[in-house]
Amino acid sequence: MIQRLFIAFDVVPSETLSREYDKLRLIFSRDRFSWARLNQMHMTLKFLGETSSDKIPIIREAMLEAFDGESAAAFSLDSLGVFGSSYAPKVLWTHVVPEDQCRIWFDKLKSSLLSRGFEYDRQNFVPHLTLARIKSIADRKVLNETVVKYKDFCFAEFRVQEIVLYESLLKPTGAEYIRHFSVSLY
Repeated sequence: MIQRLFIAFDVVPSETLSREYDKLRLIFSRDRFSWARLNQMHMTLKFLGETSSDKIPIIREAMLEAFDGESAAAFSLDSLGVFGSSYAPKVLWTHVVPEDQCRIWFDKLKSSLLSRGFEYDRQNFVPHLTLARIKSIADRKVLNETVVKYKDFCFAEFRVQEIVLYESLLKPTGAEYIRHFSVSLY
């Protein structure tokens, strides 16, 4: 069976993130944004995509190796950013910091997966939490002003204590995430 898989850590929304998320939804209420669900927020370390279910034990091994001896870590969500060009913005996101710790985990995971035959992904790794996918926007100036307004703004502080292998089921009502396995960090 083929499953759409990714490896991530959960982000539990703070009061500040919830409040500012609602404000952002209001600011862009006349635009076509597909908003991430607050109760499903996560930071993807590695998107595996369409993967045969018989590879799950190999992914589990890779995760156990990559995160062996890793400690839980503190992070924050700071500032807003946009993927895509200023003419065609695609994703509204907030930066996950410290970026160095995310990169260490990403590199260890990538190395462990590569050693087990998974393909190299050339895509740049940018530690972020997706807030919304932008389908269309009437006034890009409002988007740019909003990004500037939230420069250096702290949306949340949180602690990561586990890394999770998820399956993403795409449904008309939005994605549903199923936990397959997790590695605890101490």
